[in-house]
Amino acid sequence: MSGPEVAERLLERRPELRVLYVSGYAADVVARRGVGGTGARLLDKPFTTQALLREVRTALDAPVPSPQPERA
Repeated sequence: MSGPEVAERLLERRPELRVLYVSGYAADVVARRGVGGTGARLLDKPFTTQALLREVRTALDAPVPSPQPERA
């Protein structure tokens, strides 16, 4: 199961969860794989401890995501 698939399943049960993806792929590649538009944060590898802490804090401080419309 891919990261976006795991996130989607978890968000179905707990829509208030925040998602932070960590990837070594370029942002455009990640977006093509279905991460864009989900409200999730993306942290590119390599990253520093400070960058990780900053992204986690930003994700936690973000407003609760609105529920995603159901797919047809």
